[in-house]
Amino acid sequence: MSPAERAATGGLAVGAGVLGVVVMLFNRVVRPASEISRYAQHIDETIGDISRNLDGAAAILTTRDVAVAVPDLAGAYLVRLGVVDA
Repeated sequence: MSPAERAATGGLAVGAGVLGVVVMLFNRVVRPASEISRYAQHIDETIGDISRNLDGAAAILTTRDVAVAVPDLAGAYLVRLGVVDA
């Protein structure tokens, strides 16, 4: 084997080692990035669920207003019917 062939073989071996290191480093970056992406998707779904739960808040406030008004209205109705005195 000539010196040039030995140098080429050595260069290929070093290149394969460097390629292995690059692949390892790439996986060390991609794995956490994909995990972060999954967490972000989960957070986004949770935000949507919370938003849907808050859609009924206006109805709850209306129900509260009606419930607060009913005793006074019922009392006025009973006075008007003459069942109780004012």
